[in-house]
Amino acid sequence: MLEIFYQQSLAIELIKRKARITMIQKTTGLSIKWLRKAFREYHGLSARTGNEKQSTLALTRTNRNYKEATIFAVCYRNAETLMRRKDVEIVIDAFDAFKKIHPNAHLDFPEACVIIDDLKNNAIELVKCSHCACWNLLNARLCIKERCGICKTQIKVMR
Repeated sequence: MLEIFYQQSLAIELIKRKARITMIQKTTGLSIKWLRKAFREYHGLSARTGNEKQSTLALTRTNRNYKEATIFAVCYRNAETLMRRKDVEIVIDAFDAFKKIHPNAHLDFPEACVIIDDLKNNAIELVKCSHCACWNLLNARLCIKERCGICKTQIKVMR
């Protein structure tokens, strides 16, 4: 009984943030039909359909989007180190913190999940600039030379 309540509560939290129905279904195990109905009731419109963006490269084509992705990645890494909770709860907390910092951001919850997947799969890397100590995402843009988003210094990666 409590497990069903937890799944439905988690689904509602994800629906509030306009997560993709398929992602909510994978996370909670609830039926697609129930989730679509809940989404429609909560937002007054149907959930978006179509493919999700597949990589951070697709999300960071502009400087603004790159900076938003970097801010979110920092929020996620902080939430990850501070809390010992389920992954999805960390994502929710990180996204909420990001929206408090940057309420007018264009980055939405499904895009934030793409960034997290790329961080976990080591497709992108969060590093500090050695010159200005600003956070940067490496391999998040189609650049030959990685440069800091703030001071434009070339980033040297220590491995």
